[in-house]
Amino acid sequence: MDFGRIWAEINLDALNYNLERVRKLAGKRKLMFAVKADAYGHGLREIAREIYERVDAFGVAGVEEGINLRNAGIKNTPILILSPAPYEEIPEIFEHHLTPSVTETGFARRISLEAKKRNTELGVHIEIDTGMGRTGVSVSEAFGFIKQVSELPGLRIEGVFTHFPTADSDILFSETQLGEYYQLLARIEKQGFNNILRHAANSAGLLNLPESHLDMIRPGLIVYGILPESYHSGKRKTDLDLIPVMSLRSRIVNLRDFPKGVSISYERNYFTSRDSRIAVITAGYGDGYPYALTNRGEAIVNGKRARIAGNVCMDLTMLDVTGIPDIEIGDPVTLLGSAEGNTITANELAAWAQTIPYEIICQVSPRVPRIYIRNGKVTKVKKLLSSYGKKQ
Repeated sequence: MDFGRIWAEINLDALNYNLERVRKLAGKRKLMFAVKADAYGHGLREIAREIYERVDAFGVAGVEEGINLRNAGIKNTPILILSPAPYEEIPEIFEHHLTPSVTETGFARRISLEAKKRNTELGVHIEIDTGMGRTGVSVSEAFGFIKQVSELPGLRIEGVFTHFPTADSDILFSETQLGEYYQLLARIEKQGFNNILRHAANSAGLLNLPESHLDMIRPGLIVYGILPESYHSGKRKTDLDLIPVMSLRSRIVNLRDFPKGVSISYERNYFTSRDSRIAVITAGYGDGYPYALTNRGEAIVNGKRARIAGNVCMDLTMLDVTGIPDIEIGDPVTLLGSAEGNTITANELAAWAQTIPYEIICQVSPRVPRIYIRNGKVTKVKKLLSSYGKKQ
């Protein structure tokens, strides 16, 4: 495929396959699919349009993402704003039929006033902090807070949820969180809160904590075809068979032969240790290819792995392709994904870059075209930069 200097292939068949597997694991529970951060870099509108009829809700980070989904034609599917929304965005929550998370009294009172002004009722979810230490109502104060919110005019509590910080790395702590959450649920149910959605399980919770599945699950990473790190490393096993949705590819634009002892790239922190052939590819940190891969990452060229030589640049990266035969300018290079029997996973890239797979896929730059593929055929090419300057 020829899509310019760098491109991300989005395999819609893989997306549908993964969703089907996760659905099966969830059983009859509702499924809220996390599509925040532009669907983890895959393209918010394109991903949501592909699967909205087979999910029960979408999870977004902010009001703008929710509006984007509504404008994309997602009219009836519930959209939960998982992060606290700024007060000034409250009118847009009502206008676009979004569901906010409530984490503090001031916000609850303001949306109640807005509901009263509009002579309507708004469904809300209340976030409980059982150990995330980020947003949410402290579990010790949650009972009184839920009761207080329930008494505000124009508000309807649709859900009460919590979030795991370590569902893949510290199961014991996560189980402690669940215990506190269950105690709260039992207490509020005695007060008549019986028709609320209870949800806690992210991707790792879904795999590691069956008791966290409750009424609804909130997977993200696994639907995009990436397992939590403990499964990638082999510490845990699962029968959940997934296919990565995103591949990232570039191409060779320069080939040069250097003698031993020549420095490559900025800062001169790489020197050829032998007579070397160096390929320059059109990918860099300006495309979201991590600078941290300097002198440690690898890419696939003609089915072989080639190591990064020198600093990753903004727009270019150098590979040591010494000994790899039949290389020519224009050849494709795979940075993430599979090619000719070799694979580089998001988990592997993350390990080299000393980060997490979430960041690897989320940080792929908007300037990188997204190529949507179904049944081996391109269905859409989304190029953000090519739209600049066009009449709207």
